[in-house]
Amino acid sequence: MRIMRNNMIYIGLLCLLTLSISIIGASPDTAAKPDSALNLVAVLTDFGTSDFYVGAMEGSIYSANPLVRISTITNEVTAFDIAEGSYLLSKAARTYPPGTVFVVDVDPGSSREMRFIVLETSNGKIFVGPDNGIMTGVIGEMGLAHAYQITNQTLMGNNSSSTFRGAYVYGPVAGHLSSGKVEPGDAGPEITDIKLLPMVSARLNGSEISGAVIHVDKYGNMITNIPSDLVKEAGISKGQELNATVGNHTIAAKFVSAYSDVPLGDWLALISTNGELEIARNMENAAKTIEASAGKAVTLNLG
Repeated sequence: MRIMRNNMIYIGLLCLLTLSISIIGASPDTAAKPDSALNLVAVLTDFGTSDFYVGAMEGSIYSANPLVRISTITNEVTAFDIAEGSYLLSKAARTYPPGTVFVVDVDPGSSREMRFIVLETSNGKIFVGPDNGIMTGVIGEMGLAHAYQITNQTLMGNNSSSTFRGAYVYGPVAGHLSSGKVEPGDAGPEITDIKLLPMVSARLNGSEISGAVIHVDKYGNMITNIPSDLVKEAGISKGQELNATVGNHTIAAKFVSAYSDVPLGDWLALISTNGELEIARNMENAAKTIEASAGKAVTLNLG
């Protein structure tokens, strides 16, 4: 009995030792990527959903990393609208955990000279896409740590299509990066001359605030680049009537906390969920009413 008990103790110790060695010698490939972001790829494109493009790009991501988890930000960016894509990307990306890989494809013209890039932000998020300015928003909000030009052919797909980089460059590269086994620097040489979109800042000048519409959402609400801090600095208070000129149209909008603070159809202004001044109509399409779109100048007359 004593011999059997000693053997059982020996076997138990051997199992513990084996388990300890397994843990200590575990592959370091995934150590650098947080568990919450491991195998996570978020997608933003202007592909729409009626063609095969979305499926082909997602298929290329799965082919590079069969364990991938794909999260769709949107495939409904207005066709060719880089500025809109940049805005939507930056606002959605802030909610994802560090280590998330974002694959972005809004690439009007598919220029042969376009560089493909991998970008790391200062808060540890990774972006893959064209170097055409679409990364402007995330750089502005999260800071730029490193950027690399994608030249490593082993990370790309087998097709050299010059018009569908999403399936043959961005998707496969994002899939590899999401696995934690490939580092951003493996994509190619580091670069510092990232293309940025021109940005116009909102300004307070006496009794006027000037800015621009930066996005029109699906409800027709017009989000501007006027930050809440500037609204506060101007002394605008709840219930105040604002004369807002958007493009060639001037409307009277009440500054409120919620859409329902005014009657149905009335104009209003409020601070959006992203901390920017929004001009809208309660339960109506404000942008359609005055034929406004992103890029239209906005002036608030506080007099």
